[in-house]
Amino acid sequence: MWENISFKKCESFLKLHFYQKKEITIIRPTITISRAEGAGGHTVASNLADYLQNKTYSHDEWTIFDRNLVEKVIEEYKHQKHIAEFMDEAHKSMITDAFEELIGLHPSKWKLIEQTNITILRIAQKGNVIIVGRGANIITKDLENAFHVRLVGSFEKRVKQVQKVYNLNKEDAENFVKKEDEDRRRYLKDNFGKDIDDPLLYHLIINTDQMSFDEATRLIGDAVIKRFKLDKPEKRVFKGESIYIGPEARH
Repeated sequence: MWENISFKKCESFLKLHFYQKKEITIIRPTITISRAEGAGGHTVASNLADYLQNKTYSHDEWTIFDRNLVEKVIEEYKHQKHIAEFMDEAHKSMITDAFEELIGLHPSKWKLIEQTNITILRIAQKGNVIIVGRGANIITKDLENAFHVRLVGSFEKRVKQVQKVYNLNKEDAENFVKKEDEDRRRYLKDNFGKDIDDPLLYHLIINTDQMSFDEATRLIGDAVIKRFKLDKPEKRVFKGESIYIGPEARH
């Protein structure tokens, strides 16, 4: 499950787009996925990457950023590996955060969040990425290449999905769903002043009680393909001049 969600794939993307100088810039979309816990965020993201690679004109690979994004921030800002535990979406009081910074456990959480936001924006500007969580839809709201999705579902069905994926009993799954939902809601409110359930933050909201993960994948994929004309030759910018390149030019 979720074989295409890995840090190795993210590392390849970053090396290609940030560590190599290229004269040609390809205009590519970015998809952000906000999700209620258990509503299928990772499954849909994984399926969507494959769907878009197969269905778009260029057949270029799509990269998913989620927890592996934390590793990228740590690498980019040269933090120690243990910093990752302080970068999750769980709420922490300002007093606790300030104390841990004072005794040298980690940089302030506000600083870590700022660095994460900068990294998300840089990745999104390159495109052909799916970014799950971390307020990516807010961070990229002004990008013309961004498309924002939220996945929701009933508490009962989301608990069953969490039981299935993480092999938890019902009580543990219920507690897990409640905590993850609250942490994500507080993360958006504390850091961006936004309500995660505000429908105006998204292009598309899907109830995965009523649509299977496969149906949700096709709905999002087809909407992105249509909006960004991914069923047509790629538009590239070369030294300020727009050109179109079809499959025959890729060999």
